[in-house]
Order: sequence, then C-alpha cells, then structure tokens
Amino acid sequence: MKFIVELIMKYKPLVILILVPIGFTLLFGAAMSPVYVAEIPIAVLDLDESPASREIIDEFKACPVFSIVEMADSSEEIKEGILMGDLKGGLVLPAGFGKDIAEHKGARALMLMDGSNFLIGNNLMLYANKIFTDKSGKLQVSYMESGGIAAYSSEQNIDTLALADRTLYNPQLGYFYYLYPGLLGVFIQQTYLNVLAPVLLKEKDRLKLLPLDRPSRRIRAREMAPQILQYAGFSFICALACLLTAHWLFAYPLKGSLIFILLIQAIFLACLTGMAFVLAAAFDDVTHCAQFVMFLAIPSFLSCGYGWPEFMMAPGFAAVMKTVWPLYYYGNPLKELLLKGSQFCAIDSYIFGGLIFAAFW
Repeated sequence: MKFIVELIMKYKPLVILILVPIGFTLLFGAAMSPVYVAEIPIAVLDLDESPASREIIDEFKACPVFSIVEMADSSEEIKEGILMGDLKGGLVLPAGFGKDIAEHKGARALMLMDGSNFLIGNNLMLYANKIFTDKSGKLQVSYMESGGIAAYSSEQNIDTLALADRTLYNPQLGYFYYLYPGLLGVFIQQTYLNVLAPVLLKEKDRLKLLPLDRPSRRIRAREMAPQILQYAGFSFICALACLLTAHWLFAYPLKGSLIFILLIQAIFLACLTGMAFVLAAAFDDVTHCAQFVMFLAIPSFLSCGYGWPEFMMAPGFAAVMKTVWPLYYYGNPLKELLLKGSQFCAIDSYIFGGLIFAAFW
C-alpha cells in the first residue's frame, strides 16, 4: 500500500491527467447511461370512477414511463407528494369525465407535474398527451362508426391531418448522450490547468533567480517545452480513452470523423496551454491559482453555449463568452461530431475560432 501511495505521489500530474477524467467518465456513465426516463412515480385522483376513467388509468399503468404509486384522495395530497419529492406528477380525472365522453362534450383531465426537472416534466407531458391523443382518436372513430360511417372511412377522416414526430440523434432524450461531450471538456480543462499552471508558476519562481540576460531564459524555455508537450500528450490520450470507455461501456455513439475529433482536441489543449500561461503570470501562489482553476468548472460549463444555446443569450454576451471560455470551441463541436457525424462545414467556425483563441491567449 505504501508503495502504491509513493508511486501516485511521484507521478501525481500523470495520475490526475489520466485517472480523473476516466474515473468521472465511469461515474457519470453509470449514473446517467439509461437512455430514457422510465417508471416516473405519479399519483392518480379519480373523482369520476367510471368505466371511461378506469380505462384511462389502465392506459397509464400499461405505459412503462409511468409508475402509479398512489391513488390520491385530493389534488392537495398530490401537490404535497410532489413537494416532498415522493411524486413527480399526478393525474386528476374530474367528476363527470365519463359522462362528458359519452355525450361528446369534450372531456378534460388535469396533469400535475414537477417542473423542477425539465426532462422528467417533458416526459410526463409527452407520454400523457400521447395516451390521451390515441384515446381521442379511437373515440372519434367509434363515434363515426356509430353514425353509419364505415370503419375504413372513419379512420381516413381521423387521419386527414396528423403529425408524426421523430427526434433525431438523441431520440430517447438521454442525459448522458446530451451532457457527456461538455462534461468531458470540463474534465480535461480542470485536470490540465490544475497540472500545468502550478508547474509554470514554479518555473516563474525559478526564472526570478536567473540572470536577466535573454539567452539563459531562452534556454530555460526550451527545457520546459518537452514537459508541456508531455502533459498535453497524456491529456490528449486520456480524452480518447474516455471516449472509447463511454462507447464500449455505455454505448455512446462515435459517429464523427476521427481526424476532426483529434483536431479539435489538439486545438482545445492549445487553448488551455495559453490560459495556463496567463494564469501563471497572474498568480504568485500555487494554492490561489488552483482554487481559481477549480472555480472555473461550473461557470465555464453553464455559459459556454453548451447547456444554453448561444442564440438565446443576452446581446453581446456570446462574444464575451467566446473570448474567455475555451470550452466553447470543444464541447459544442464535439457533440456535433459524436452524435451527428457532422462534416467540416458544420464545425469550421469552432476550429478557426479555437485557433484564434489559442494564438491570442
């Protein structure tokens, strides 16, 4: 055990660069790899207790998205369950529901949902609407047939105008499919900056002890280059290992060109190297620099145009974001490549922008 600890301490930078991103890939992959939300706990309040209302409840029971865990006595009881986190939604079938259906009055039901999680809320409404839409279509066919219209003709009348939905690239709206490229960028960003910036800070302290003549400083800079390239190389290999791990273990798609993936990875590391030099110039204390780098994770992920689209940002904010967050030039094109298999024309703005960012910093 002592030998392992000594080995880790000796090669600490490489351990951070390689094991941390792979470890987080395994962690988030295991936690979020289910491709769709299922068995969402809901309650049902049946104030009608008619054959029609029981038929609707049976439809919800048969749908794998819902798990009816409670038959409530009031809507307040459902709201309390949602508030306490025991429920994520509730179906309310009002009194007279079956009678309104029988008299063609347009029966109405209520779906309460917990909107604090958009994915759960969207799935609740999506599949609840699907159940009611399908049921409504069957009722319309039944009404027409009772009026003497043949079954084939009634179905044609119902289908005169219909909308079929087909979600591309992430049809089950899986968390892991959507988030992983951005998360991988954060893993690489945080580990690389936390390793390289302190090394550059220590080098800055050494330079203060050297003569001010330029030749000695240039020699020292040439001596640092292999170490920087070593760290960049290990981070580069780690990113590819993370992608392969996500693909093999959690079926994450790898549709894009390997050349483009390698290109944006190299540009991202160049951007981060520039940032590391600036951070080393701005800070004098390694601890303060490391604390600042750790602070960057959440702000950069939330404002780099990945989770919230760039075109929805406040005027001028996107331009500022592109000048300070290298994650913009990595997470966004990587998602386009991995999920869609996009061509160069779809990611060229990220590539050229990343090159400009790296050169500037």
